[in-house]
Amino acid sequence: MPRAGSGGSRSTGRRSSGGHSSSRTSGGHRVSSGSRARAGGGHSSGFHSSSGTSYHSRGPSFHGAPPPPPPPFGGPGMPPPPPPSYGYRRRRYYRNYSGGSSSGSLSSVIALIIILSVMFALFSVFTAGMSSGRSGRSSIPASTRNRSKLSSGVLFDSNCIVDELGWFDSVYRAGTRLKTFYDKTGVQPYIVLLKYRPELSTDIQKENYAQEYYENHIDNEDTFLYMYFAEKDQDYDVGYMCYVNGKRVDSVMDAEAVDIFWGYIDRYWYDDLSTDALFEQAFTKTAETIMTKSKTPTDIVFVIIAGVVVICIITVITAMVVKRRNEREHAGETQQF
Repeated sequence: MPRAGSGGSRSTGRRSSGGHSSSRTSGGHRVSSGSRARAGGGHSSGFHSSSGTSYHSRGPSFHGAPPPPPPPFGGPGMPPPPPPSYGYRRRRYYRNYSGGSSSGSLSSVIALIIILSVMFALFSVFTAGMSSGRSGRSSIPASTRNRSKLSSGVLFDSNCIVDELGWFDSVYRAGTRLKTFYDKTGVQPYIVLLKYRPELSTDIQKENYAQEYYENHIDNEDTFLYMYFAEKDQDYDVGYMCYVNGKRVDSVMDAEAVDIFWGYIDRYWYDDLSTDALFEQAFTKTAETIMTKSKTPTDIVFVIIAGVVVICIITVITAMVVKRRNEREHAGETQQF
């Protein structure tokens, strides 16, 4: 039996997580069907060739015979070649050693490096802002804080899926594949897919049921419980989802991490994935994201500015060393004359 809503399109509506009298945090999430066009389309090359062959000549184009070469210096009707001007070359040589022209070139190079770095920083910030503000399929919240793996001492339990809907191909195999989430976070995952229960008519009743389920079926406080409540027409209507954190889980699965988890659920829910692959991907990607702090636009700007400062310092030091070496060589040349 297929997963409810699979193969269609979706839009999301979220409820924020909140506290509970048992000190376990919980919250709900809803994925509802909407309209979303599948991205696609062909690719066409921007190169168009015309019939026949054309060549781009290098240098001037000549029509007919090429003109004869000019006569050499000193030939009939031509003035003699000018005498070499050694003094002029020597004066130009000394002017370069004076450092004026070199300093100007180095200043231009430094200015160019700074301008290019600033432009790159602005482009990076703009790109990061566009990525964070982009809605739709690829909208996954950023992980903005450092998290440490939970050291609970509780061994991973692969018997962590309850499937009343028959959506999983293999409950045991799917449970073992959730170990990646446990290895990265130290949190035990737990998935419960429930049949339609008409007595649970409100979201609050469903969240309270999830809290009671945790209390009655899970014997530790290091588990992240995901619970799905099917609708009456479970094959076409997407049910309500909620989570319950054990009392020791909030340091890893905080509100931001839960939003990231919901983001991956939304991303994969309507993909052409089996239920086994959907939850494996959602939990694995969540662990990879929340256990690594994402780079913010401010971080990018700081790194680029630090790089510019280092480049400028190295350039200035190099310029000073070259200038002093040239001055010493110039002083030696002056003494020879």
